[in-house]
Amino acid sequence: MEERRKSERVDTHLHAQWETASGSHIGIVVNGTVKGCFVQAQVEEPDDGPMKLIIKLPKGVSIHMWGEVVYYLPTMGFGLHFTHFSDEDQMMLNTWLDYLQTLK
Repeated sequence: MEERRKSERVDTHLHAQWETASGSHIGIVVNGTVKGCFVQAQVEEPDDGPMKLIIKLPKGVSIHMWGEVVYYLPTMGFGLHFTHFSDEDQMMLNTWLDYLQTLK
């Protein structure tokens, strides 16, 4: 399988919640990049539509990111590509990137 990721992946272990048309779910963000993340979760295949992901960073900070599922691994989780970049979303993305830099 050819590696499609163009950004360096950083391992994490962050609690997360996501919301789709089918409801709210919980999981763990196990790695992330500038473009997205992998959410470990025991769920059925996620919806195709936009997804709001709330990532709980240390020190009580939560960031809200929008994305779309780019792949799904049954019983393991899914890869999310970040999308929908308003000014507020860009601030959230910058917070995410700052956090990832502290882990390197």
